[in-house]
Amino acid sequence: MRIRNVMARALIVGAGFYGAPTFAQIFTVDMAGISKACSTSSVACQAAVAAELARLRASGLAPDAMNAQLGSIASAALTAASALPADQRAQLAGIMGMIASASTNLAQIQALQTLASNLASGAEINLVAVASSLSQS
Repeated sequence: MRIRNVMARALIVGAGFYGAPTFAQIFTVDMAGISKACSTSSVACQAAVAAELARLRASGLAPDAMNAQLGSIASAALTAASALPADQRAQLAGIMGMIASASTNLAQIQALQTLASNLASGAEINLVAVASSLSQS
C-alpha cells in the first residue's frame, strides 16, 4: 500500500515538474555523470547531484525550466541507484531532500520530501517505477 501511495503521489505531482518550455535558455543535465555516480555508491551519487545542482543554479534558468531539470536529475539518480544495496538506497533520502530544496514548485517539493521520508524510513520503493513517473511527466 505504501508503494502505491508513493507511486500515486509521483504521478499526480508529475505535471507540476514540467512548466512551459523556455526556448531562450538551454541547460543539459549531465545524465551520464549522474547515472555513473549513482550506480556506484550513495556517496558518489550525492556528490554528483550536488555538483549538478550547483551548475543548474548558476545557469540562470527560469523557475519552470529549472524545476523540469530537477525532475530529470531526480529521475536519473533514482534509476541508477536502484541496484544499490538497501542501506545505500536509504541514503538517497538526503539526495532527494537536496533536490527538493532547489525547487520552487510546491507540489514537486512535497513529492520529493515524501519520497525522501519514505526512503529514510527504509520503505520498499520501486525506484525505477518512481523515476519513470518523474521523467514521463
